[in-house]
Amino acid sequence: MIKTLYVDFDGVIVNTVKCITELYNEDHKYYEKFSPVDWTSIDTWRFEELYLEPYSVIDRYFNQPRFFANVEWMDNAQEVLQRLSEKYEIKVVSMGNHENLVGKQIWLLKNMPYAKFMPVVFGEHVDKSDVDMSDGIIIDDSVSNLINSNAAKKVCFGDEYSWNKNWTGVRCNNWYDLENYLHEEELKIDQD
Repeated sequence: MIKTLYVDFDGVIVNTVKCITELYNEDHKYYEKFSPVDWTSIDTWRFEELYLEPYSVIDRYFNQPRFFANVEWMDNAQEVLQRLSEKYEIKVVSMGNHENLVGKQIWLLKNMPYAKFMPVVFGEHVDKSDVDMSDGIIIDDSVSNLINSNAAKKVCFGDEYSWNKNWTGVRCNNWYDLENYLHEEELKIDQD
């Protein structure tokens, strides 16, 4: 029976898209040609909808303490992850540069002390495939991470975006869907 969940951070545990968009809106509200961007309109990996800045500037938001101070849990993630931690070992597998991963580690220690953090450093690793997930289920919002993982089971999490719209496997739109999926998987095992 699978006892380990390999959970992505951005877009799965926390609403990164919303936070990055809010930081951008705050920083640009006095610009002459600025109009606020609604986070639900973001559909590009590199936040091309945040039109007043190149991605290199937007990318810096991921490293700022104010990102980690303001980022919100995905709806129901906190309560469902707490419940799942009673049945599963939770390992948070996330990619980032050094500064971003330090911020994630601090956030996770404060908010998910029951989880083990498995950082994957940009430049040292191409993707998450260097992490052996063969004993568990990967839960990620990126098709490339799902495809390249050796996880026993793979779940695409969350809303459909340009970076995951082509996923044809299991998709859970929210944390309640994911909890139900895992419960159904347990029942299948019990019936075998």
